[in-house]
Amino acid sequence: GQKFEDITKTIFSKLGFNVNEKLRKALNTKKDKIDILLTIKDKDVIIIECKTVKESGYNKFSAVSRQLKSYDKIAKKQGYSVIKSILVAPDFSDDFVKDCVLEYELNLSLITASSLLKILEGFKESKMKQFPHNLLMRDVLIQESNVLKAIGK
Repeated sequence: GQKFEDITKTIFSKLGFNVNEKLRKALNTKKDKIDILLTIKDKDVIIIECKTVKESGYNKFSAVSRQLKSYDKIAKKQGYSVIKSILVAPDFSDDFVKDCVLEYELNLSLITASSLLKILEGFKESKMKQFPHNLLMRDVLIQESNVLKAIGK
């Protein structure tokens, strides 16, 4: 779990995101521990949740949804606006994706670890200096092909 989180943090850093460890630690409680927190600007943040294996409950969208809603509340209490929640995992079941599509409180997107890695590789090869974070804001299931087309222009 921890190694997966560390690699994911590194990828987001290499994409130019501000991985804010200090704020993440300040927001975490004994019960609620945000995996990765990205600061976009001022008080706008993106919460990244990493799931490495299909633990019991991982397949249940409701468990992940409750967890992310709890993180969202913690951030809001401290005056932060969670503009996006992103779940990174090896893959997602069709049912999981369907449940995510119906979730309207979280502004949640799903991305596979392999897609995230391919996006980083595409970004490195692109002429862009700054990764447009809006590319991760649109879809429920982030499609690497769409992101790669956009950054490859």
